[in-house]
Amino acid sequence: MELSGKTILQLRKRLGDDWEDLAVYFDIPRERRKAFRPGRETDEIVDWLREREWLGKLAQALEAIDRNDLLPLLEKGSSSNPRPAQQTPWPRSPFLGLRRFNPEDALIFCGRYRETKQLVDKLKRTDPAHRFIAVVGASGSGKSSLVAAGLIPQLQANGIAGSQDWPCVEFTPGGAEGDPYPTLTARLEPLLCAHGIREREIIQTLRGEHGFGLIELAERVLSGCPSHAELLVFIDQFEELFTLTEEKHRQPFIRLLTRTSRASRVRIVVTMRADFFHRCLDYPGLDRLLQEGSYPLGPPGPGALYEMMTGPAAVAGLSFEDKLVDRILGDIGTEPGALALMAFALHELYEARTEDGHLTRAAYESFGGVQQAISQRAENTFKSLEAVAQGELERVFRELVQVDERGVATRQRAPLATLGDGVAAQALVDRLVDTRLLVRTPGEDGRSMVEVAHEALFRTWPRLAQWIQDTADEHRLRRQITQLAAYWNDHNRQDEHRWPDGRVVEAVAMMERLKLGPADFTDLERDFLGPLDPASMLATLDEHDTPHRQRAIIGVRLALLGDPRPGVGLRQDGMPDIVWCDVEGGEVTLEDGAGTFSVKPFRIAKYPVTYGQYRAFLNAEDGYRNPEWWQGLWVDRPPEEPGRQFKRYSNHPAENVAWVETVPFCRWLSVKLACHIRLPTEWEWQLAATGSDQANSYPWGLEWEENRANTCESEISSSTAVGMYPKGESLGGISDMSGNVWEWCLNEFDNLENIDLAGDARRVVRGGSWDGDRTSARAAYRNFSAPGGRGSSIGFRVVCASPI
Repeated sequence: MELSGKTILQLRKRLGDDWEDLAVYFDIPRERRKAFRPGRETDEIVDWLREREWLGKLAQALEAIDRNDLLPLLEKGSSSNPRPAQQTPWPRSPFLGLRRFNPEDALIFCGRYRETKQLVDKLKRTDPAHRFIAVVGASGSGKSSLVAAGLIPQLQANGIAGSQDWPCVEFTPGGAEGDPYPTLTARLEPLLCAHGIREREIIQTLRGEHGFGLIELAERVLSGCPSHAELLVFIDQFEELFTLTEEKHRQPFIRLLTRTSRASRVRIVVTMRADFFHRCLDYPGLDRLLQEGSYPLGPPGPGALYEMMTGPAAVAGLSFEDKLVDRILGDIGTEPGALALMAFALHELYEARTEDGHLTRAAYESFGGVQQAISQRAENTFKSLEAVAQGELERVFRELVQVDERGVATRQRAPLATLGDGVAAQALVDRLVDTRLLVRTPGEDGRSMVEVAHEALFRTWPRLAQWIQDTADEHRLRRQITQLAAYWNDHNRQDEHRWPDGRVVEAVAMMERLKLGPADFTDLERDFLGPLDPASMLATLDEHDTPHRQRAIIGVRLALLGDPRPGVGLRQDGMPDIVWCDVEGGEVTLEDGAGTFSVKPFRIAKYPVTYGQYRAFLNAEDGYRNPEWWQGLWVDRPPEEPGRQFKRYSNHPAENVAWVETVPFCRWLSVKLACHIRLPTEWEWQLAATGSDQANSYPWGLEWEENRANTCESEISSSTAVGMYPKGESLGGISDMSGNVWEWCLNEFDNLENIDLAGDARRVVRGGSWDGDRTSARAAYRNFSAPGGRGSSIGFRVVCASPI
């Protein structure tokens, strides 16, 4: 027997690192092996065999080292492709790009002969430890294709005695809305409908408490099959169990798998990314299955890559330009995911083939070769779209990518209807599907589902990779919200497990960055997050039935996000922004025979002075510490420290403020706004509270109404932001005249006519507060406090005495 130079060349390229096994088979001395020329080891082995006239033993040796795929090279006139010759060439591209190989593609699935045989041999073993096999490898190593186009066709060809009779179900565990059971149910139903078992019964059986449901259903599936038949369950992209499946479904589903793995007539094969292996170790039972049933799949060597190029080309009647295969092999490199890059580049090369099926170097270089094929195709496709469709890129891909706590991006399926907005998003998806960068498939519920063809797109398209990197934190936060919402729901929606108000800014920033709206969250997630949009929050306040607790939450969140309401914060120059309400003059009669007073028209602030406004005074260089503002008071200098603000939100009323501290504030603000600002007298206050109608017991009318004020009946037990009860405003549009915080008035309580600022007599407070009941919240109710007294339920409001 003699081998031609062409045969030796092909053996060298396709044998790859397996030359070492061949050398060991023939007992070639170690010293001789060390002398082999690097890259020419196969040639050296052939020379060694030729010296001993052992070339005839080469076929037997190749079989022994599981390289039967190379046997056709030794037969005179055989092609380089180990597959049976076809009567007609393969009718379409033999290079699938980023799409995986399926059973119908078995003829063009080349380069994994050894791995396929090892999987079949592993599955042949009947002991329980080999009824569950996990093909584990890096992203882009070809795990799914190995099972779908390697193992399954071998089983269909009776690779294991009787395996041609094995029914097979395939699914991914991410399922619909994080639930793997409906997807598995949809795959089992065609096998069970002949037995009168439909969807509802299937899913109920699968969800059975003890985890034996799949075994029971497998027996029904196999009841009409030969006794040697078994059910093959192929779970692709097993990592979805940790990225997409909800926790409440994950543990029961794992129990279902561990119980099923012990069955005598069920085989389970899963494919999983290696970087998720550690997640399996957290689940008892699953860790054992992975320990005993793992099949590590490494990247293909040079010989396998050579076969992956030349084998399918031969089936399709294609030819490579001289040395182009070597050029591609040199460009591939050893980085993870190189197989996916090569596959896409070969598809692009096929698209640029000559009329006679020749694959040229010029065509290869035109799209940037292996390293740039995906990125160039993606970018060119993107730039060919109209601007409105380009604008949908982030909205589409935010639904198709998931980023874990390590910042690693994984793909996820999403209904087409959820990807962006209308026609523009559809145009983007259609073009990316046409270029095989996205895949569109029918879902179990009839909806079109879309997913990224391969995760290599996340790494190799710079535009997309940069967006993922820039928004990784937002993607993680979005994922956390889903998980925490489920946890909150499982714990009876207790407040301590709700999304904290202090993190509302994070949530809103995430929504803006990912271009999310309320409709992009589930009902549960919306309930968990609470209100997020200032406009919708303010609209909610106008609804009479909005609970007190919700109003308090809205106030805090408005403060965190930046309360947009006039009169609540500061002007652009840093001064308090006061919205003035006009009050007509009239006569006011006070309770307890305190007297009747004639009131001239005046203006009063719509809201109590807020903490943000009072803080401007505290922080101003000429503010709280300025002795000028304290002249003529019964204390001639400011206290060592101002009162502590208990609710430290800028839109909440300033609280814990003594009467003697309000006067300096009014003096300071009078100078800044160039008008006379002071505290109201209690008769002015009462006239404003009743809307100039003395018959009104409350600002809104005659009778108490529960959802119009923050009093002790609200059970909030603290102040809220100002203006949280629009329905509780007076007829003049003045807020918080009932409840929330007591408000200082200018005059003394006992000697009403005395408004001497120097006196230390007790001063009037009006309006009730959050810790007082509805009686004290009446418009006419009089109360008092010492002018130096502070309290968490005492604030103040100002009037503008001139100019009118």
